[in-house]
Amino acid sequence: MITDYTNIIYDHFSKRITRSTYQLDKEQNYLMRLATPLSHYAYENNNLMIIYFKNGSGELQWKDKRVKIDRDKFVVTNPSIGWEYVNPKSLPIDVLCIVICEALREQFHYFKLTSMMQKLDNPFGQTNADSFFLEEPLGAAHYQSGQLLQRIHQFSSESAFHLTNPEELAMNVLESIYQDQHHGYALAARVQAKKPSTQLETFKRLLVAYEYIHDNINKSISLNELSRVSSLSKFHLYDSFKNVYGQTPHQYINRIKVTKAKEYLQQKGGSIGEIADLLGFNDISVFSKLFKKIYGNPPSHYQN
Repeated sequence: MITDYTNIIYDHFSKRITRSTYQLDKEQNYLMRLATPLSHYAYENNNLMIIYFKNGSGELQWKDKRVKIDRDKFVVTNPSIGWEYVNPKSLPIDVLCIVICEALREQFHYFKLTSMMQKLDNPFGQTNADSFFLEEPLGAAHYQSGQLLQRIHQFSSESAFHLTNPEELAMNVLESIYQDQHHGYALAARVQAKKPSTQLETFKRLLVAYEYIHDNINKSISLNELSRVSSLSKFHLYDSFKNVYGQTPHQYINRIKVTKAKEYLQQKGGSIGEIADLLGFNDISVFSKLFKKIYGNPPSHYQN
């Protein structure tokens, strides 16, 4: 019974164990754990894939774009002509990967899109539906589906994992991914633009800024930085961010910083000055006022 995946690739569906990559069958589902050095992998099948990087990094390359992915991030790739993963230094990666074949995806669409009577009249129906995922690396902790992937990855190192049904796990992840996607489309609709394609493209760029904030929350983050990383003008970024998330970028950054500060105070201890400095506040009095404004109590109230 496997609990250590060092230098192997394990598929929970087939119970197959290998020490090198292999081509996947497009008619099959996969739930794979690999903790091994990997310099390159090309995926050419027309299937949906969810990849969670617990550790390691690399670059995913499509025909028309490329994105960097690193630890504790996940990405959902659209059924397409394929993509490549590149890791020039062949550094080890620890990855959970779920591949959903077309048949299971169409069964899921049928379940989500048809009435209860249709489900009863034709319980084994399938339907194809347009779906588009953003194909951006997302912080796992910030999304319901990402948190589920974290839990499955952790559980996969326990002996009881091998008693679970991989298809049920994949179905659970698929449901969670689509819920997050539905929420994403609802947020994109808040962007002030007439065309849905413009709303979606703006939202994709806002997500880059959103992820940048969470990745750099211990630093001082300027509007200029967010404008640069998201490829949006400062005015466009400010207006769209406020419409989508209900707060300006600066307000959102401060709330996340104070939330993080509360966690540090309760879990790690340390002085208020040290925590304020750690989160990029140069003035402890400003930090304390902001903290009390958000939580109603001063930072000392939560000190461990």
